[in-house]
Amino acid sequence: MLNNTPQAYRASKPPWLSFLFVLGCYLLSLPSQAQDKLMIAVGLAKPPYVFQADNAGFEIDLVRNVLAKMEKSVEFVYTSYGHAPKMLAVDEIDAVMTMSPKVFRDKSQLSDIYITYQNVAISLKEKQLNILTINDLANYSVASFQQADKILGPVFENAVNLSPIFLQVADQQRQPNLLLKGRVDVVVMDKNIFNYFARKLKIESLSSHFNYHNVFAKSHYRMAFKDKSLIALFNRAFLDYSSSKSYQRLLKQYQLEQYPLSSIIFEESKI
Repeated sequence: MLNNTPQAYRASKPPWLSFLFVLGCYLLSLPSQAQDKLMIAVGLAKPPYVFQADNAGFEIDLVRNVLAKMEKSVEFVYTSYGHAPKMLAVDEIDAVMTMSPKVFRDKSQLSDIYITYQNVAISLKEKQLNILTINDLANYSVASFQQADKILGPVFENAVNLSPIFLQVADQQRQPNLLLKGRVDVVVMDKNIFNYFARKLKIESLSSHFNYHNVFAKSHYRMAFKDKSLIALFNRAFLDYSSSKSYQRLLKQYQLEQYPLSSIIFEESKI
């Protein structure tokens, strides 16, 4: 009888005790899991930087890889770029991508520069438009990306205010079509984004169809974090990642050129 007593006791232990033990362990693990996952707001699709349908793209993969170095996972929440700066006020959102001090005023919440875009003015070669400076855009109808009048500075803002037509387009895939159909004279957008969408329209030899007017400085972007303690961690992780072979492979995968950090910091200090 003595040998059977412990076995009988174990058999009679209520099954719900085991369930409560497992549940308790799970609940205790939730806070640490939540801390390891960040919800990040990002603007709508802008290939090759952001492919919303695939949850991929150069910038998406870049941020995912940098956060992995911080031992963080990420879930991306897509919104229009014009609305993105407001997303940090949403309780569930931890960070916002592709932010500039020109549209996100609290600089204390911004990381160092992690990505650079090269915006250009693009026109149809057959029209032979005379665009040598930003001020020349005042003579033409223009379609830009959202918030361009803030990001590209007061000279551009003044020029498009004088323009006969100025459109800000949320879906940048529309911009090449607006140009090709003659709805506008000029589109203003990142050169890599324009080329990606133009190639999707089966346009060969882009340089024979379009003039690229290099009237803008580079646009440098940062991450905005709700938790300011993450900023220094992100900056260090990005510096580490950007000097790796993995970063070079990512650039090559998406056929992008980025710029030396030293020159970026110098340019940004002049703005």
